[in-house]
Amino acid sequence: MKKQQLIIGIIVGYMLKVMKAHKKEIKFKQEFASIRHGNYPEFIALVKGSIPEMVVYKSGDIEVNPNPKKDNFDFIGLVMAGPSMKVFYEKCIAEYGVFLDNEISDIIYYQLAIYEITIRIHANKFKTLEKSETFQTIIDNLGKHLALNEENITTLQKGRKLLNMVKHGRKKNYSWIEGIIDFEKAFQLIEEKNITLE
Repeated sequence: MKKQQLIIGIIVGYMLKVMKAHKKEIKFKQEFASIRHGNYPEFIALVKGSIPEMVVYKSGDIEVNPNPKKDNFDFIGLVMAGPSMKVFYEKCIAEYGVFLDNEISDIIYYQLAIYEITIRIHANKFKTLEKSETFQTIIDNLGKHLALNEENITTLQKGRKLLNMVKHGRKKNYSWIEGIIDFEKAFQLIEEKNITLE
């Protein structure tokens, strides 16, 4: 049975595709940054989508229809941000349209989004992440907390290269194909370790 894709992966994957297409002056930068970094309260405040009705049980406390909080970087935050994500996606499509990338498939863009968000969510379980913290450091710290060996951490770091190329341009002597191969190994690893969002 085919997995249903998560709206956050579709949106962030699409915006990564927009970045790679060299649309330098990207609108919605703040919204894009807040959703990638797991700052769902900020994202909801910027987009102003509705918040679904929900009951949250956490540390012995029960809340009915809680407001977004700074520590909602996990699945609670994802659920709360769902309606805002749909509004945001419609705005992005209206701005940039539907277009093809001949080097990276939409599936890889989706996986890149899930990869980054997964690592940030799991890293946040161990400590609050600062916006200034590099993704490289986040991977190293998460690897230590999960007791991953050096080879696994290196695999995750190599997977990060494709994400960097999408955001900043292709590196010399390192092709899109090489980046995709390294990334697929990294994505397979987070699936094997059962730390994906899906």
